[in-house]
Amino acid sequence: MFFGSRKAALGAIVDGDTAKILAIVFDRLYVLRNQLVHGGATWNSKVNRAQLKDGTAIMMAITPVIIELMLDHPGMDFGEIMYPVV
Repeated sequence: MFFGSRKAALGAIVDGDTAKILAIVFDRLYVLRNQLVHGGATWNSKVNRAQLKDGTAIMMAITPVIIELMLDHPGMDFGEIMYPVV
């Protein structure tokens, strides 16, 4: 699956398909998140350190942009809140 998404990402870059590129990037970030949350990479281990560093850099760049977009469009429907305050 990884090599398939890698090929799809390269094709999306060539085609200038930003939505597809972002979907693939977020899918990879979700896999990294699952590895961290479910114990695939643990504290002070050597597993996935390069991927974690890259994922952190991506999230640090993307998160402020997403927040700004949401603040600039308060009337837009961003879908259901997945984890509402109880």
